[in-house]
Amino acid sequence: MKRKRLTVQQVIYALLAAAFAYAVFSYRDQLTDTAAVLQGGIWYLVLITLVVLAAAIYNQASLYASLYQIFELPQQRKHLLPLYLVTRFVMVAAPSGGLSGWVPFIQDARKRDVGVGTVLIANLVYMILWYSAFALFLFVGLLHLFLAHDMQWFEISAAIILLAVDAVMISILFMSAFAPRLLRVTLDWVRRTLEKTWDWLNRPAPLKAHQVDRFIDDLEDAVAQMRRVGWRGMLRPIGHALLNETLNLTMLYILARSFGLHLLFGVLVASYSVSILFYIISPTPGGIGFVEGALVLILTSLGVARARATVLTIAYRGITFWLPFILGFVALRWASRTPLSDPEDNSSGGRANFQPMDDVGP
Repeated sequence: MKRKRLTVQQVIYALLAAAFAYAVFSYRDQLTDTAAVLQGGIWYLVLITLVVLAAAIYNQASLYASLYQIFELPQQRKHLLPLYLVTRFVMVAAPSGGLSGWVPFIQDARKRDVGVGTVLIANLVYMILWYSAFALFLFVGLLHLFLAHDMQWFEISAAIILLAVDAVMISILFMSAFAPRLLRVTLDWVRRTLEKTWDWLNRPAPLKAHQVDRFIDDLEDAVAQMRRVGWRGMLRPIGHALLNETLNLTMLYILARSFGLHLLFGVLVASYSVSILFYIISPTPGGIGFVEGALVLILTSLGVARARATVLTIAYRGITFWLPFILGFVALRWASRTPLSDPEDNSSGGRANFQPMDDVGP
């Protein structure tokens, strides 16, 4: 009787399961505190917060579906929703400002035999929409802190980093549309620089010339597709991106009310925007430690009692961070067992018409 060999997918899942178990064990005290704190809130407001969280998760799947529709990729929400939850789990395991969340979509594209390059670009546009929509709320939050004479240097520094990353991603799309030759020269310079650096480290270069060429070709095709759709076609994903920030802000407000806090609009936006800013920029998984500290600091500096600020922070992070993290691990197993539909199936609502980039991504 032949013994079954472990597949690469099984090994990866085992490693991720170990990472999940380690995270739960390491932060078991925080999870226990979260459960205790939530029991002290007004139960129906906590329940409403969970409903809003479900709406936010569904809205994220809808955002991906709207982008996939633009780029003519398979767009079933029933598949994209658990895939988004998996990204929430992966982004905690490998913090990178949201970029590690691309990996599940790229691997899914390979399994479904659709254009990996196009999926990569759809995620690039997703990141631009996320950062840009959040930047509007961040501007309002920082403006309130400035008027309240409570703006700190680390908040400004983190905001500059986020806006710089957003500007780079937007510049890539802009150059692809209006200066494709300049984009090729720029990315080729980046590739050669990385190649020299990795040679010095005696490591193989992470990017090869043909990979850059394929990425640029797919990017030009994607930009052309966006032009065919027009600005009206982009209104739907833009609306989903703005709605997502609104729903997250709403969760913070409802939770505050459940613990007897009535936050003014300026305080609410400032607290929310700074917490999400450090969630994105923080070097720790999911901003653990940084987000909690920043949120308590902002709330107390704006007049909220420290005890109440701490309770609200624990409750908010428990619902918006730990719960999606746990659901993401569950979705990881569910997605790996779910049969994939044919990408050419008409029921998918789209088709992958760009050439796949087989060697792009992890």
